[in-house]
Amino acid sequence: MTGALAGLRVIDLTQGDGAPFCTMQLGDAGADVIKIEPPGGDWARHLGPPFDHEDGSMYMGMNRNKRSVVIDIEQPEGAALVRDLIRGADILVHSFPKAADAARLGLDYATVSRDNPGLIYCDISTLERSGPEADRPATDFTLQARAGIQRFVGRRGEEPVRFGSNYVGVTASMYAMQAILAALYWRKKSGRGQQVETSYLRAILATQQNYITSWSDPETIDGGGHYNNHLDEPAYGIATKDRAIEMGFAYATDPDAPQHLMEWLGIFGEVLADHPQLAGRRIGGRGDQTLVWPYLQRAFKERTYAELSEKLEELGMLFAPMHDYQSLFSDPGILETGALSTVTHPVRGVVREVSPPWTSNETTASVRLAPPLLGEHTTEVLTELGLDAARIEALQTSGIVNRGAR
Repeated sequence: MTGALAGLRVIDLTQGDGAPFCTMQLGDAGADVIKIEPPGGDWARHLGPPFDHEDGSMYMGMNRNKRSVVIDIEQPEGAALVRDLIRGADILVHSFPKAADAARLGLDYATVSRDNPGLIYCDISTLERSGPEADRPATDFTLQARAGIQRFVGRRGEEPVRFGSNYVGVTASMYAMQAILAALYWRKKSGRGQQVETSYLRAILATQQNYITSWSDPETIDGGGHYNNHLDEPAYGIATKDRAIEMGFAYATDPDAPQHLMEWLGIFGEVLADHPQLAGRRIGGRGDQTLVWPYLQRAFKERTYAELSEKLEELGMLFAPMHDYQSLFSDPGILETGALSTVTHPVRGVVREVSPPWTSNETTASVRLAPPLLGEHTTEVLTELGLDAARIEALQTSGIVNRGAR
């Protein structure tokens, strides 16, 4: 099977810690993604740890299924080369820092669509491109604060805590891909391309739709319902003899499962002695769980994960191992789904990857190309554009392009 987007060409002018995830998804779906990098490379190449053949882990995680071409677009001849590539492309995605950057380089939609009216042109910004804050610097952690997403972590009454991952940019990239696919569908019906835009801020607000709507008229902050779930205590799981386990009382198929679990652990009598209000009734809910959690934590340390998981399965309780990166790649339930994979990198060797998150019975998303070395495909792509070896050599000598290590 081939990818659903096989035959489409994408010009990728994104850099950094979020927007390249959009073009990677297009590559996963089969598109030919040509990543245009400045002479110093995508700045995410320099983010670690760990640094590996001078490419940081952030870059490695967002740039598979792409071909790297180094062109100095700040030079007029370099920008002209990119416009030549755009003429034969289906999609262009950029994430220029400032609102006026694309127009300054002659890479704005009005300019490039004149020669390619079927082009899908996607602009991913951090803040919006218009308004008083269009050129204001922003990054993942400031946008988390701006959108209020930090209220979902930490403890009630304490200082807010940021999400550890660069959550905002990846979220914007997923919405950008949705917009591109919708635009491709429109082009199929109308024959016309279009410009689509999203921003990190707009995307992170969109992920909170149900919470923001619920907060529009809450009766009370402690009135129950999903809009105050973020006020619960952080979930750290429970340590066992060999690994941590995450579990809860909710949704157990046996409504008496919490009591049966404590009886099996031999702590139910102690719990009732300390909390007699629990006697004679079904134990469950957040309040009960908070009361008995310290007893479970102590008892779980005397059991292995295998023992506990077998019992929890028998009782129909929700549970899961709390993985680290090493144990994740040994979980048979995950490995059997094909959700994790590997790709062979020309320098690093075998690289662990998360597989594309969708499957199909007609087309397939796949990991075909490892994250490219800087300028690895410059000669290849420029040759496809029609430049001969002498012309490419002259461009290399003048510093307009870079063919990378040879």
